[in-house]
Amino acid sequence: MAEIMMLPVAPYEVNGRNIFDTGISTVGRGGHDYFCAHCGRQMVHNMDLSKIEAEMLYKCSCGGLNVPPPVE
Repeated sequence: MAEIMMLPVAPYEVNGRNIFDTGISTVGRGGHDYFCAHCGRQMVHNMDLSKIEAEMLYKCSCGGLNVPPPVE
């Protein structure tokens, strides 16, 4: 499991992509922890976002939009 900082997305860069509101916390069943690029809050716990096929933005409770970094 890794701790991964998301990449910030400006509101004008949404371009019709779906936005997933992480709310208070989003918990998975195995994977990584992802942190908001705007405020540093842990947004997603124990998930592997690289396995999600839809191109999606993740909204933090601070209001910031984020996207996972590219998989190497």
